[in-house]
Amino acid sequence: MNPDFPTMDDDVLAATMAALAAAGLAPDWPTPSDRAALAGSTGWTGRHLDEAVRRAFAPYTSAACRRLVALARRAAWADRASLGNPGSPTPASANRGLLAILAGRVPAVASGALFQGLAARHAVVLKPSSAEPVFARLLCDLVARTAPFLAPAVTLLDAPPGDPRLVFAVAAAPAVLAYGSDATVAAIQADRPDGLTLVGGHRESIAILFRDALDSPASAQRLARALARDASIYDQSGCLSPQVVLIEDGGRVSPADFTRLLHEAFVETARSLPPGPIPFLDAAAIRMFLEESRLLARASGGLVLPASGPVPPVVVLLPDLPARPAPGYRVLQVVPFRGSPDLASLLPTLANRLQGIAVAGDRRRLAATLLRAPAFRPCRICTPGRLQSPPAGWPENGVSGVRALAM
Repeated sequence: MNPDFPTMDDDVLAATMAALAAAGLAPDWPTPSDRAALAGSTGWTGRHLDEAVRRAFAPYTSAACRRLVALARRAAWADRASLGNPGSPTPASANRGLLAILAGRVPAVASGALFQGLAARHAVVLKPSSAEPVFARLLCDLVARTAPFLAPAVTLLDAPPGDPRLVFAVAAAPAVLAYGSDATVAAIQADRPDGLTLVGGHRESIAILFRDALDSPASAQRLARALARDASIYDQSGCLSPQVVLIEDGGRVSPADFTRLLHEAFVETARSLPPGPIPFLDAAAIRMFLEESRLLARASGGLVLPASGPVPPVVVLLPDLPARPAPGYRVLQVVPFRGSPDLASLLPTLANRLQGIAVAGDRRRLAATLLRAPAFRPCRICTPGRLQSPPAGWPENGVSGVRALAM
């Protein structure tokens, strides 16, 4: 792993982290050539790329960085106290190192791993995502330019699966943060039976709209715009991207009317957050999902928008049918319910896989719903439009990474 983490007090560490985030938010970063490389790697251009980069650093304000460092300090103290050794913790040591195995295209995944590792005083090795290898490299370069004394403790391991360097690093790292498919994270866990391993397997997010939130066309339109933005940023490739909207029937705005508003908002949002290109196999999956949805809509009195022509964005309403696994890339399902939503029936493939719920309406009803269906308790609950803006150090996958790494 990397060299020891450099010695510095909490205030200096927090200030260094905040300065790093500020440098990432500067208008001259990345450079034009690096920006072109990042656009080619993510598939996002223009304002969509700008927004993706901004969200990678925006949570790490000065106050947030101080809070993360203090959280790590408290966790280290608590851990030592539980072992009967309440003396001053010494978090910087040779056996503290984090290997972050990244996946997907979302820059915030890489920055989140880095900032959590730094707050817990881990030397950090970033293993780039095979889907998007550029941002992790740019992040290491940014550390070298902004905080050169930290540069030896923040490095890149650009090795493909099965590479002996990666195999050794997985086995030897004091801590691993692994993202990827369920099979990938399970294999990493199996290779580390006794090591600290934090995993981020397959998870999705949804929205629940209770009818008191749909008391007028104007409020419904605001919700549609908020959800369209949540689903458009990153083209639904993140675990906080909503895939399904559960909507209570019987309100002033019907599920069909809301579906139309949502599609209009989707089309409008594409102007400010242009979609990236869709790989051939994913385009084929979208076409198959769309054709199946249109057949089901004709049989169930549902609605698929657009009815024809270029896709996506796509919004599908199929009354009396549960949500199905969907291809992403701005394909959103609207699923009506009456009374108390039965999440197991409405979301049959998402038990123990909900990362976030955006809720509009009476939150007491959501609490009661989750009490009846604990397998659907999410890691994040927020209002529509805020799903993709989690705070620094939020309990991703149900775990406080900073706390776990500091102990």
